[in-house]
Order: sequence, then structure tokens, then C-alpha cells
Amino acid sequence: MNTRRRHIIIRLGIALGFLASFATAASAKRCLVQEDKANGGGGRAASPSAPRVWATRVPLPPAGSVVVENVQGDIAVEAWDRAEVEVAVVKTPTGPSANPDDVEVEVESQGRSLTLRTLYPKQSEDPVRVDYRLRVPRQVHLDRLQTVEGSITVRAVEGNVNAHTLNGNIEQRGVSGSVVARAMNGNILVALRALPGRKGAVQMDTVSGHLFLVLPSRADADLQLSTVSGRIDSNYPLTVSEVPGDNSRRARVGRGGVPVRLRTVRGNIRVTESEELL
Repeated sequence: MNTRRRHIIIRLGIALGFLASFATAASAKRCLVQEDKANGGGGRAASPSAPRVWATRVPLPPAGSVVVENVQGDIAVEAWDRAEVEVAVVKTPTGPSANPDDVEVEVESQGRSLTLRTLYPKQSEDPVRVDYRLRVPRQVHLDRLQTVEGSITVRAVEGNVNAHTLNGNIEQRGVSGSVVARAMNGNILVALRALPGRKGAVQMDTVSGHLFLVLPSRADADLQLSTVSGRIDSNYPLTVSEVPGDNSRRARVGRGGVPVRLRTVRGNIRVTESEELL
């Protein structure tokens, strides 16, 4: 297989894998559909062009799971030491015909799981931007954070994190569970407080964007780094694959163990032990 054909297959594989991640899983029983309220004062309705803010708190055990399905807007998640999820949603019109009141936030709570989903009307000329800000139990598993147009940030979560965006950046800092971070157009930065257990893994994929990974000190991991058009920089000695047409680089860090895979088509890759060196 020549190099050009292999690169085309790599691009197609990343794109198909990313689009498949947006397939909706079988939904749980709907427990609650919550519509936010207008930011009006004194009982007066707010102008259709004004942003709407809605907030709630939902009980969730520390090892529970959270899913956020968004379309246009950011998702920001931060850990705290409470057995509940604090949700704040801001809906902002992006055009003259956009009405935030037409967009609903669906909430499904089932004891150990919480799903938040943005629901748009069937016909909408000007979209409404919906931004989520969550505070979650520190050990929670973020089973799926996804948006089409927007960035995703995660802070200090110890459970697994699965984040996907079509157009936007992904940033995860102080995390210590398994990581899946995928983007089509955007940069990805992951700064690990600790590596996941040996059954865990770290996967970072983008088609057009740079990848930055900060490993904890004294890490034990097996790195596989690949870019079609870009450079690879690392503090660790890298070996070149002996397979013809395979331009990936590999490295065993410490005693090895946790698989760490970074892949981009058009972008650079940087792996280090300190964010100051990024």
C-alpha cells in the first residue's frame, strides 16, 4: 500500500469513527423535561433577543455518570466534593429570528445517571447558542460530552471522560481516569494528574488540529503518536515504526503499561511532563 493511499485511509477512518460517536445510544426512560425561564423582572416577559439563564441541582452519587448532548455551544465541567450536580445553562440567540424560548433542555435523572440534552424546534432559521456549565462529584464518569459547534473543558474529574466535538477545542486538566477526546476541527489538550489504571487508556484524535499531552511524573505508559502533516515533539525517546508507510512514533515510558494513542492528520503533537514546556 503506497503512502498516499494509506494517508487517505487514515483520514477516512478518523472521520468515520468520529461521526459514529455521534450516534445516539438507546435513551433511558425520560424522567423530566425541564424548560428554562426567561430572565424577566417584575413578572414581565423578557425580550426574545435577550439571553435566558436556567439552573438546577440534581442528586448524583460520587461514582455516577453524566451525559451532555449539545449542538451549538460550549460544555464546561468542574469537579467538586458534593453528591450532586449543579447545572447552569445559558441560551443566547445568534440571529434576529432566534428565540431562546423555543429551545428546551431535557433532563433525565435515574439515580446513578444524569443526561442533559438540548432540544431544538424542527424549523429554526437562526440557531440559539446553548452553553452548559456543570459542577459534578469528583469521581463521576463523564460517559459522553458532545457538541457540534463548541468547545469542551473538564477540570479535576477523577472518573472516565469521553468528549467529542465537531468544531471546537477540547481541554482536560487535572484528570486521572481513562480519556477519550475527539475533534474534527480543533486542538486537544490533556493534562493528567495521574494515569488511569492498567485497564484504562488515553485516546486523543483530531483531523485538523494540534495535540498536547502532559503526563504525570514517573508515568508508566506506552505511547503511539501519529501525524500525517505535522511534527512530533516529545521529552521521551521515540522509535520509528518499521512498517512501510507507517509514520507513527512509539515510546515506552517507565515500565510501560497504559496505552496512550495520539493521532492527527493536519497538526503537531507535543508530549511532555510539564505544562510550562508546551
